[in-house]
Amino acid sequence: MIITVTKGETLVKSTIKEWLDNCIEKLNAGELTEADLRGVMTALNSEKQLLLYLYSKSTNLRSPLGGWALYDTTAPDEPVLPSQDAPYASVLDAVNDGWRIVQFPRPELYNFTDVDNTYLTYEFILEKFV
Repeated sequence: MIITVTKGETLVKSTIKEWLDNCIEKLNAGELTEADLRGVMTALNSEKQLLLYLYSKSTNLRSPLGGWALYDTTAPDEPVLPSQDAPYASVLDAVNDGWRIVQFPRPELYNFTDVDNTYLTYEFILEKFV
């Protein structure tokens, strides 16, 4: 089963809905088996953690993003950037879509001067289980 992260419903939920619709059809036809129901149960129990690193332009949750990376913790490869466009406009938008913040940036680690000489500073780490 392929899992993609999108705003709103994930592919996993869509797949489970299809399986349940199929089970209802089989039940009505008298063809439902234990294996059909176990397939749905397996999908429901296959939850995995995704990590989203969002680099904000300040510690404000509404600030625009300067960079991002998505990590699928079950995939052996490096982080994948599906597009050049960030998946959210701000950290707050990601939180509103179900992501949970596990790390806030620590402002004392950054040099506050009038010169913008930092790159990818205010790192928020978020998680989501799909």
